[in-house]
Amino acid sequence: MRVPGALFAARGRAPQSEKDVPFQEILPLRLKNTVSGKADSGSDVACLQEMGVLFACLKDNEFVEKYCHKEISQFQNCYKCYMDRKFEAKKTVNQGIVQPGSNLNYKQLNKYMRRYPNPV
Repeated sequence: MRVPGALFAARGRAPQSEKDVPFQEILPLRLKNTVSGKADSGSDVACLQEMGVLFACLKDNEFVEKYCHKEISQFQNCYKCYMDRKFEAKKTVNQGIVQPGSNLNYKQLNKYMRRYPNPV
């Protein structure tokens, strides 16, 4: 009599023994002293809620801007505040002020890690 394969699949695969697979260190097990700047190049989305309300108003009023004055001004105020915050953040980054524990960009992280390098 043949045993169907579905009976064995329900239990899953047995785990492999760690003794059968020895650890091989391919790269050194330590962090690098630098961080790449790839993560900081992401896109910033500002005032998404206000933009959605503005587009909904424009759609309801057949894209006539004079009926959506309140929504337009709210979006412009939000965007102005966003740009002011972004300018201030860029100004502190360019000054090179490093405050550990806060959200640092890659340049500040690299500067901080140069002070305390990883032992070789």
